[in-house]
Amino acid sequence: MLRSLLLGLVPPRFRRAVVARLDARYVTKADHRDDIKDSLWEIQVVSREVAALRRDVERLRAQLAAAVPSPELAGRVAEVDRLAKETAVALDRVLQNEVLLWQAVDALAEGGDARGDDGAPELGGEGSARCV
Repeated sequence: MLRSLLLGLVPPRFRRAVVARLDARYVTKADHRDDIKDSLWEIQVVSREVAALRRDVERLRAQLAAAVPSPELAGRVAEVDRLAKETAVALDRVLQNEVLLWQAVDALAEGGDARGDDGAPELGGEGSARCV
């Protein structure tokens, strides 16, 4: 009813200007349909890519399950792990001894004898670790 009322009361030139202005602000149905079609196409492409990635993941998981390490390799890995831990412990001792050495050097540089009751250098205050 409003449309028929507007058609009769509004001059055609003014009505065309208003309709053109409204059309410029809003998306047309055809453009909206095209956008929906493009979105659906992109969704299908992504869906195919996800399916391909899932197949690749399953293939890689199957390869991983089929690959069983040899006992020789497991032994070598255990040996490398043991050597790495021993090296870390030894390096820690070296660094602790270096700290003790520099503490003794600093104590001597400050002047005076830095020896304790037992003749060993008195380093780091109470509870300090001795060279191992």
